[in-house]
Amino acid sequence: MGKEKTNAARKCLREHGHWHARKRQNGEGRIRDQRMASLVPLRTKAEVEAGWAAAEEAVRLGKDTEQSRRLGVRILNSAQWQPKPAAGSPAPRPARRRPPEGHETDVVQTPLPVPAQAPKPKPASQAGPEGEAGLSALTGPLASYAVRAEGVLMRLRRTTPELVLSGDDARELAQIAGHYLLRGEGPETIRAVVVQGLPPEGVRSPRGFVRQRLLRYLPPLPAWAKPNLRKPEKPDPVPAGPDEPPRARPGEPADLIRQGHGWRAAFQAAAGREGFSSS
Repeated sequence: MGKEKTNAARKCLREHGHWHARKRQNGEGRIRDQRMASLVPLRTKAEVEAGWAAAEEAVRLGKDTEQSRRLGVRILNSAQWQPKPAAGSPAPRPARRRPPEGHETDVVQTPLPVPAQAPKPKPASQAGPEGEAGLSALTGPLASYAVRAEGVLMRLRRTTPELVLSGDDARELAQIAGHYLLRGEGPETIRAVVVQGLPPEGVRSPRGFVRQRLLRYLPPLPAWAKPNLRKPEKPDPVPAGPDEPPRARPGEPADLIRQGHGWRAAFQAAAGREGFSSS
């Protein structure tokens, strides 16, 4: 509207008793204009004071009262006059709603199924190198596992609105989720570990919740076969079976033929062994 039109509108509302202002000291100790709007026109001094009292009571309670609702009054810039907690005082935290005794909750709470190859969760005192500090960074040739895991974490927002992750959080957590793919698990395992068994009161920090789940159910390293570093021993000669032909010895006719000396040399060798000559 612009400054001039806004001032003209406020002046018109003030003349009809729908706009009121006064000087008050805010929580920071500064003098500021406290503005109040009313649906019912307040013209006399007593009506205006009653309107301010009803509006202040509504601000103090945090909801409309019967008097403020009847007059339709509301302090527009009430945030400056709301009391702030003293330094060092514990801030009140919203209490979790618990069902009364004897009543069941609407949400069916089922335990989180552990993957088939996932180890049992260890206590923090016995945590080994499988923690976050023991996981190697998925860079270089292993960067593809982190990229695939990041896509799985980003797709959680489509099915689970409680676990909406930003791009930076998903990229950071993909360094942990990528080890699931590196150790032989599939994307469905990552999603099952993170999504199943959500708390009924909701998730306060999606980033911390997903990190805790990924580290808790990290699958073990596959059992790779150790290479045999010994030199292979020479196998013992296998004797010929009853149905196998006898093997040729060095210098025999069959051995000479296999070496390419021809039939004449084979006949001469046979004649020399048996004491006769071929015609």
